[in-house]
Amino acid sequence: MRFHVHHTHLYPGARLTAFDSATAPSGDVILEFSDGAGSVGQYHRLADGSLALEVAPYRTVAGAQLPAKHWQLVLTGERDIWRVEKRLDPRQ
Repeated sequence: MRFHVHHTHLYPGARLTAFDSATAPSGDVILEFSDGAGSVGQYHRLADGSLALEVAPYRTVAGAQLPAKHWQLVLTGERDIWRVEKRLDPRQ
């Protein structure tokens, strides 16, 4: 699965456009951020249809180093647009 992130990093409320759909219960993810930086990760579909997204550490184009984080993504109702709902505990 591949996402364009509308921002330079993820946070609650951040929006992402999916270039393809999450048809499998889990899989690899490629993230392309608005500043041109990128990262990889994995998603896992949750029982309510949202996605748990694990993002590997990455560096923004401006040089900020961001650590690995886990997020919950929900569909917004707009075609192919997801929104970060909240940060997840990585032990879940």
